[in-house]
Amino acid sequence: MFAQKNSPLLISLGATVLIMTVVIAGYELTSQGSSLNTLFFALGGQMPSGFIQGATYFSFFICLFGMDSVTKRLNREAYAYSAKLLPETEQYVLYPEDVNRIKLETIEVERHLGPGFLTDLIKQAATKFRSSHSTSESLSIVETVSDMQRKTVEKEFWLVHTCQALIPAFGFLGTVLGMAAAILNMGKTQPTAMASPTGPDAPATAAAGVSGADIQVLIENLGTAFFTTIVAIVLGIVVNVMMKRLEARVEDLHTGMKRYVVENLVNRIQS
Repeated sequence: MFAQKNSPLLISLGATVLIMTVVIAGYELTSQGSSLNTLFFALGGQMPSGFIQGATYFSFFICLFGMDSVTKRLNREAYAYSAKLLPETEQYVLYPEDVNRIKLETIEVERHLGPGFLTDLIKQAATKFRSSHSTSESLSIVETVSDMQRKTVEKEFWLVHTCQALIPAFGFLGTVLGMAAAILNMGKTQPTAMASPTGPDAPATAAAGVSGADIQVLIENLGTAFFTTIVAIVLGIVVNVMMKRLEARVEDLHTGMKRYVVENLVNRIQS
């Protein structure tokens, strides 16, 4: 149970470690200043600043595998339509004994397919009609149960929503840390003496400059600030688009199931 519940975290961690290993190796093995070296640097190849990109990848993969888990559940829920539990023929009328038969058939289907949202809706509506003989109360229970099922699915999104919010947060954190490191490095930079012209017309003061190593450190810090933000923005856009599509599919599933039960069960009952 523990391994199944935390499998998205473990898979996401493994995927992150694999990507970071490739990126770090690529950064170390490519020549400095080359296009590939810059690419691997942007992806987090330079450590320890690359931990920011690593945390962003980890959050991104948790979102992906979390959404994939919900998608598989939605596919299983939609498969219940194939059982054809309710009559879809026009002008078909159900009598109380038909409602009882439908409930028994639904229970039998659950033994083979397992419990699901659609079968639960049908059972609840049939049970309510058997106890009250009121289609209005059956309709009310369908609305209530459907809302409860929607909230159940929304609870499965909590980890995805959390990591979705962390992706831009890590990008902002990388920007702040990179800019802070660049500013601190500028404060520690020591001027280096530069060759000054000689001769009778030479100025009295000696020129000073900044070493190439200091400039390189400054560029790397600014690169960390910018690239962490770019990675977070790109991955955040991907997650947001996929999340919106998945949320729309969840809403369509619940709406479709509720309409299916109302049209083919509640509205057909002849009390």
